[in-house]
Amino acid sequence: MRVVFDENMPRALAQAMRILAEANAIGAPEPLEVLHALDVVKRGTSDIPLIEAVADAKHHKAALITTDKAMRTRQHERVAFTDTGCIGIILMGHWNHASLWDRARLSLIWWTTWIAQIEEAQPGSLWRSPWAERPKPLRQF
Repeated sequence: MRVVFDENMPRALAQAMRILAEANAIGAPEPLEVLHALDVVKRGTSDIPLIEAVADAKHHKAALITTDKAMRTRQHERVAFTDTGCIGIILMGHWNHASLWDRARLSLIWWTTWIAQIEEAQPGSLWRSPWAERPKPLRQF
């Protein structure tokens, strides 16, 4: 499985989540790759090439965790999710404006919910994740 945080999320957060995910996955049958958008595309790359790079066809499941709420309404981007099978988790609310520490704290709280949703989700589906202290099932767009 591959999980990529978009360019609007701090790179340090993706790196920390990668270290934790790798430590947790020792001995797991399928590796979990956690990356930042800048690990797969150049800074400023538009959303469709980003979605295509995330869903590189080398992984059973691939997901983009993004704060770009407009991805749910831009038809061409919705089509890119569907065509590539990339799963989108759109972070709603305060995610874009919170400090690095608060984003890291809530990412840790939500991580198992996000991973469970990615594992169960249909390819190309989009999910909303609220800014909340207590994880709950994600709602589909």
